[in-house]
Amino acid sequence: FTRSLRVAACATIAAAALSAPLTGARAQTLPTAKSLLEKHDAAVGGRAAMDKHSSMHETVSLMIAAANLSGTMETFHSKPNLYLSKQSFAGGEVLSGFDGKTAWAIAPGQGAQVLDSVTTAELKGQADFFGDYYDPARIKSAETVEITDFEGQRCYKVKIVHKDDSESMIYLDSATGLRAGQTEMAKMMGQEMQRTLVMTDYKDFGGVKMPTKRVMKLPVGEVVMDVTAVEFDKVDAATFALPDAVKALVKP
Repeated sequence: FTRSLRVAACATIAAAALSAPLTGARAQTLPTAKSLLEKHDAAVGGRAAMDKHSSMHETVSLMIAAANLSGTMETFHSKPNLYLSKQSFAGGEVLSGFDGKTAWAIAPGQGAQVLDSVTTAELKGQADFFGDYYDPARIKSAETVEITDFEGQRCYKVKIVHKDDSESMIYLDSATGLRAGQTEMAKMMGQEMQRTLVMTDYKDFGGVKMPTKRVMKLPVGEVVMDVTAVEFDKVDAATFALPDAVKALVKP
């Protein structure tokens, strides 16, 4: 949270306290990363709540202010790791998906392509039906770094090292346990850049709490995403079939 300014006397006392070594009773023991990540899972309904469903269809409104673009995005998930994304703008439609084996994309002016190993790994992570839940088997390590302010919320900062040695910093609200956001380095448009995701306005859908307001902050600008609808268990399996243009690129 954002702290209000104190009177000068209080500020002086705080400065003196911060300059002193943390010893004895003043030292703060941070919760373990495991306990914080498990608290998050419980706060959103628990893995069991998601396991009651077989598929999910989410509709999101998009705004990219820097490019003066607005549009919609639909994402489709099905167990265990089937995924399709449709992003629609005035300039056309961008599709990407994973059918359990092949990660692909189709964009205006670029046509169909089978994605490289790095992008495939990222898309496969997005496709995981339980990807938002803590699974120690999917990561190398998790460590609580500190308690700090993140986008106006007091949060525990947890460092996650993934199997491919990439790192993410997860921020978990110290009061609710809900994820307030995360930061990571990502490859986009041929460049490596920091990506920050801010997550707020949690609502319940089918027993699962989800952030309905998501802001992706990039050096080139912000992408604002507002969830408008979530439906469970209504996605047809044919949704995830490879488009013909992608099939033509897949080696037998």
